[in-house]
Amino acid sequence: MTGILILGGFFVFAGLMIAKKLPTILALPLLAAWIALAAQMPLTVYLNNILVGGAMKLGTAMSVVIFGAMFARVIVQTGISTTIIKKAAELAGDKPRSIALLLSLATIFVFLGMSGLGAVIMVGSIVLPIMMSAGITPAVASTIFLLSIQTGLLANAANYGTYIGIFGGEVTTNFYLPAFIISFAFTLLCIFINVRQQVADEGTSLFAILGILVRGVIRLPVSICTALYTQGKKALQPRATSLVQRKHTISAAALLAPLLPLVTVYLCKIAFDFGAAAQGHIDPVAAAVMGFFVASFYAIGLTKPSQMVNVFAGSLVEGIKDVAGVIFLFMGIGMLLAVVMNPAVAQVLNPLLVQIIPTNHWALLAFFAVLAPTALYRGPLNMFGMGAGIAVLLHSLGIMPPAVIVGTFLAVGYIQGASDPTNSHNSWIGGFTKVDTTELLYRTLPYSWSMCLVMLLYVALSQW
Repeated sequence: MTGILILGGFFVFAGLMIAKKLPTILALPLLAAWIALAAQMPLTVYLNNILVGGAMKLGTAMSVVIFGAMFARVIVQTGISTTIIKKAAELAGDKPRSIALLLSLATIFVFLGMSGLGAVIMVGSIVLPIMMSAGITPAVASTIFLLSIQTGLLANAANYGTYIGIFGGEVTTNFYLPAFIISFAFTLLCIFINVRQQVADEGTSLFAILGILVRGVIRLPVSICTALYTQGKKALQPRATSLVQRKHTISAAALLAPLLPLVTVYLCKIAFDFGAAAQGHIDPVAAAVMGFFVASFYAIGLTKPSQMVNVFAGSLVEGIKDVAGVIFLFMGIGMLLAVVMNPAVAQVLNPLLVQIIPTNHWALLAFFAVLAPTALYRGPLNMFGMGAGIAVLLHSLGIMPPAVIVGTFLAVGYIQGASDPTNSHNSWIGGFTKVDTTELLYRTLPYSWSMCLVMLLYVALSQW
């Protein structure tokens, strides 16, 4: 009877979230309280272990999100993100496919270090009008932009907070590269299927663009040294008293800042390996946080060195404001995680779930492949809602290795991240381009669901 009450609570609260009667940030803590009540958990255990202990359970994940938001603010305040998008547009000329490809690459690159609705609005306000002015239809431009955002976020450490909090950074970081590659491939496929290149158009060819990028990489060490020398020289010179302001230019070296957090994580893995500090290893979360600091100081140092303290402190404060809702969501997920893993609940719930969930590897992955669209509309497989609870339940059962659970929910998350009409960024993009969010769902779903299936196949072949 207790197990039925607990599972019933899952369905009730999932229904309330889907119907938009109860926001996720309230539904998860309330569900945790309901499970504790159904399991007849003593009040002292609930208050100490679930309400307070659970709220702090994802503390490491919160730190990644906070410092990731700080870095996102840094690259906005320094003008790096806007410059990347504008330079991509300048390179593309008037060729629609070149424009779509380069703006997609620029969006992906920017979202390696940014996330959130504010970032989408800032980048989208530049990218979408340029694509549409080149003759790309609003629906196609919106689809490409959504897939590009999702691709960039898949290599953004701050986007993995929930997974890191539940399964640990060591397992989660293994998926940065394969998830990024799969999503990038389908984003390119979308561009080449939906955007035609007109030979008569003027602009830089794709091969010429590739040559420019290669030459830029070769000249990178010189570019970085030149930028550091120039900024150092400016910092030592007395400030001009003239009312005429010189145009602020950003060096090519500074534009690499969004890539540095990811590079730092992999360099730390190579140098120290991931694991316990007592064994001379480094925690992946610590590597990610260090990456955000390194990238922030690098970005400010090459753009506004004289304002280092003000820009850094302001970005930290504004970043915390940006992710305040996410932090409370993580507290709710932590409470749910704590209550489900409590022995009093686990001994009731686990035998019941074992009878429901298929244990065969391929059957289980097929189960997720078919039900993946239920992540839409705040459904039960949404990792930023009830999906977190299901992931916790699977983890507690031991049916699936942690790496398989992470990969599976990342796969399902493709659909939610790119296609869900209830996403705030989907709503803004639809409103900005005058395309209904339902049409965006239909346009993105073939790609996002295909991404999901390929990722599930990768998980089945490499992790199980």
